[in-house]
Amino acid sequence: MQGFNRRKFLKTIGISAVTAGLTTSLGSLRSFGADGIDWYQNINRVKDPLNKTPKEKGHAPVVRWPINIKSGEPFNIDIQIGESLHPMAPNHYIQWIEVYAGIEQVSRIEFSPLCPQAKVTIPIAVKGSSTLKILTRCNLHGIWETAKKVTV
Repeated sequence: MQGFNRRKFLKTIGISAVTAGLTTSLGSLRSFGADGIDWYQNINRVKDPLNKTPKEKGHAPVVRWPINIKSGEPFNIDIQIGESLHPMAPNHYIQWIEVYAGIEQVSRIEFSPLCPQAKVTIPIAVKGSSTLKILTRCNLHGIWETAKKVTV
């Protein structure tokens, strides 16, 4: 018969308690808006471009680039979060912007509430027509995506 291993027992109890506490703490970080929506459940996208909701107007990335793009030649894409710039306050701000050409990540820009605006210009070059996807994360309203086709 084996004796009671006090050390192993205490380690197991400690790990279980920490895990339970962490799970409880992380669960409370979910952000439900005043409208009862869990903004972190999905990637948010504009549903009807002609009739945007206030949340869509304030959070969907707005993307612009030149009309004429040549294969392999760099061009700039201008990105701003929201039709009018998203606020950058300690309690509500954009945390990052990611840019993808197809499935390849081109860029990731991190922000803090100290950054005055969620607006960037990123140089990019594409060899052929592809879809550019811009993802952004608001600390209160989750991840938002805008995708646009670039034609070479």
